[in-house]
Amino acid sequence: MNTDPLSRLNGHALGDFRPLPLAVQPDEQAQATRAEAEAMLAEANRMHRKAKDEADRTVSAARSEAQQIRDEVLAETDRRAKRDDNLDTWAARAVIAGAVGLTASGEYSLARMAGFDWQVAWLLPFVIDVYVIQAFRRHRDIIQAIALTIAANVTYHLADAGLFGVTPGRDPKWWLIALVASVASLILWRMHLMVAPPKAARESRKQRRRESSLPPVEAPRESAPESESAPAPLSPPPTAEQSRESASETAPESAGESESTPAPQPRESRPRHRKAPKRESRSKVSPIADIDRETEQLVALMRERKDADAVSLRDAKRITGKADATAARRLSTARSQYRRETTTDRKTGS
Repeated sequence: MNTDPLSRLNGHALGDFRPLPLAVQPDEQAQATRAEAEAMLAEANRMHRKAKDEADRTVSAARSEAQQIRDEVLAETDRRAKRDDNLDTWAARAVIAGAVGLTASGEYSLARMAGFDWQVAWLLPFVIDVYVIQAFRRHRDIIQAIALTIAANVTYHLADAGLFGVTPGRDPKWWLIALVASVASLILWRMHLMVAPPKAARESRKQRRRESSLPPVEAPRESAPESESAPAPLSPPPTAEQSRESASETAPESAGESESTPAPQPRESRPRHRKAPKRESRSKVSPIADIDRETEQLVALMRERKDADAVSLRDAKRITGKADATAARRLSTARSQYRRETTTDRKTGS
């Protein structure tokens, strides 16, 4: 039996030690925490996707509604513009119809007063009114046309009242008859000037016809001198007898040709009399290029002022340097082109 006190103490202490039990292992706790974190992350991703889908739907619906509103505004603007154009067109037509009918009665009565039969008297108001409409359409002779209608109606009403151009017996005087009879001829002359092409266009057509009638010019062909031509094939040298015979045969012929036939004159100077250089120097710019350039300048001015109606006829005449009718046509073309560009940019931007 061991009686050592230290041994007994050690044995008693080791025999009584018991480790404390752990409630959860460390690995299991980490796995549980990771699973919980993954579940929370999945829930957060799901909520994020849901919020993003909802935001995309909201933005898409807002854009669709904005586009619908924009289309409705554009359609309403186009309808108003079309309605205004129709109103302006029909109002102008109504005014023209009323004015033509009102002035035609006085012109017809003036023709009857001057001695025209009723079968042809209606032609006087017809030619006058057609002249007036054509003047307004081409923006030429407007003052002359309006003055003619005023003069015809004023003359008739004063003559009908016995105040002008008639005798005490209400018969027209000779100069009144002469003026009324010459109206149609004067209108015929003015209509010819109105519908005739400009002088520059007539000159360009004459120039093209003149150039097309000229024959094509070919470059002169310079023939190489005989001394510089390709060498003849070599032949054996002639004998002394052959040389004497050939010399005796060719000598009289060459002498006769030199006495009877003059030396030919060079023909290289003949093409110099052609008019090809002058035709090239008289070449002008194509009228189509001038029209495009003038139209583009007017469109650029409209872009600068941001409105087609901001460019007036006076601006068109200043830029083109043409008459009223030509400048008005350039201005109309430029306005149409500017409106098309504005509509296309508006649709592209929307």
